[in-house]
Amino acid sequence: MLHSKSKLNFSPIPLLLTLFLLPFMYTIRAESDNNTPVYSPAVNIEALRGLTTIGSAESMGEGRITFGFFMPGYKQQRGYLNTPNTNALLFTGTGAFSYGVNSNVDIFGSVAGYASSNYTNTDKSGGLGTIRAGAQGSLPFPKHAFVRMGGQATISGGTARNQINTYRADGFNYFETRTGWDISGRFMQTIRFGGEDFGVKLHLNEAGVVGIINSDPALLLLGAGLQGNVQFAVLGLEFNSRTRFNDMSFGTDPLWITPSIHFRTPWNMNVLAGVDISLSADRTDNNPQALDNPRALEPYRVFGALAFSVDVLQGRRNAEFAAKEKVAQEKADLERKAAQSADQVQSLAMKSAADSVALANEKRDGRMRRDSMQKKADLLAQKATADSLALIRAARDLANEKEKRSDAEKQLLSTGELLLDAVYFETGKTNITINSKSYLNIIAKMLLKYPKLQFEVAGHTDNVGAINFNITLSQGRADAVRFYLTGVAPTLHLSAHGYGISRPKADNNTKEGRQINRRVELRVINMDVLPEYSQL
Repeated sequence: MLHSKSKLNFSPIPLLLTLFLLPFMYTIRAESDNNTPVYSPAVNIEALRGLTTIGSAESMGEGRITFGFFMPGYKQQRGYLNTPNTNALLFTGTGAFSYGVNSNVDIFGSVAGYASSNYTNTDKSGGLGTIRAGAQGSLPFPKHAFVRMGGQATISGGTARNQINTYRADGFNYFETRTGWDISGRFMQTIRFGGEDFGVKLHLNEAGVVGIINSDPALLLLGAGLQGNVQFAVLGLEFNSRTRFNDMSFGTDPLWITPSIHFRTPWNMNVLAGVDISLSADRTDNNPQALDNPRALEPYRVFGALAFSVDVLQGRRNAEFAAKEKVAQEKADLERKAAQSADQVQSLAMKSAADSVALANEKRDGRMRRDSMQKKADLLAQKATADSLALIRAARDLANEKEKRSDAEKQLLSTGELLLDAVYFETGKTNITINSKSYLNIIAKMLLKYPKLQFEVAGHTDNVGAINFNITLSQGRADAVRFYLTGVAPTLHLSAHGYGISRPKADNNTKEGRQINRRVELRVINMDVLPEYSQL
């Protein structure tokens, strides 16, 4: 049969789609609410973690759903007895999904189909392909362990009408166009260095495939994949081998290498492109069938893929994290107050011990200092009279001072909190408007009168918008107010915290309630010091 020199007429749509999406994906990353976005994991043909055909021992994670579509194609450059004719174009497409049942178990399924062009030596040139379903489990290693190990069990339903390559297990698309039923088991090991933004992973796979109701010999599948993560791109290099258990021939049975590039985004959509390159040597033994099928794989196959992955439990996890942070903050406040109380008790105990010693010394030396004590008593009486007059003057001055206190000052000293109701921001921004600054100047001068008090600037929002965005927005506004107040009065003890939507004061289902909830407040942190001023 003559060797065809015609070029592969493969569809350019996956490549054009990849080039179109690249700037869009980068723009999405640049506009992310968080400066450290979480990228979706790189997935394989079964919508599980890994590279194109190499699986990772890492689980998808509880609550993560992934959908993927994988489309490869190649040209039959030389036709043989049990293969398509020369110049036939073969295409397959696999739609897959996976779901993370928990942190260690994933389930998955896929449906394949095939189509062709110039395929003349068959009347079954297209149709449904293999249906697969299975489960994968990972051993519960510690979260930060550098190694992962797991296993996978799969059942494949051979619903295709055309195996396309019928000698041994030849052909890139052998498992996408099965006509028989198989079960397979796979062991996986993954070694990780670095993280998802920047890191390297080595995946090792060992699998066996056994026919259920057909007489096809059992197959041994070996694979290794090197994965490099560089922020939004994943570079992959895979080695795969497929041969029979009872007649192993690694050199002439399917053996190929696959370089690929996987573009991923923090917006849950990923794009994959790559090429399978044959490493199989031609068959030269005396088996007539082998001579009729001297080549296990065509020289190459190109492919493209799209994947969409979303964590449906992310909202619940964010809420749990916020609740834990709140509990931790409250615990820290209680521990700080307990420590302050313990210091006060210790100070009082030391003072009591010192007073006892002083009293004993006074009794011992009482007779010798009688005259001196009488003189001291006279002096103390004079001092008491002076102190009484000073106390009267102080009470009068205090009454005058209290009359001069503003409503905001009275509220702060009585409750430990003050709503900064004259501080305004532009919608969705953290810049303080110019007409708020005169009000903040008054607040700063008022706070200087109470140097012992420590304050927190608390930012709050309504429930409109994403949780992370509202937390970031409230933190930015609290930081802006703190920065301005410390600029006016550098000696103030101020901290800032953004609470987002976690502490509403009114119903977020009404316009008036949401307006009340969009606020910035001052809160006294060391409430135990507050009575020193509020009782004055």
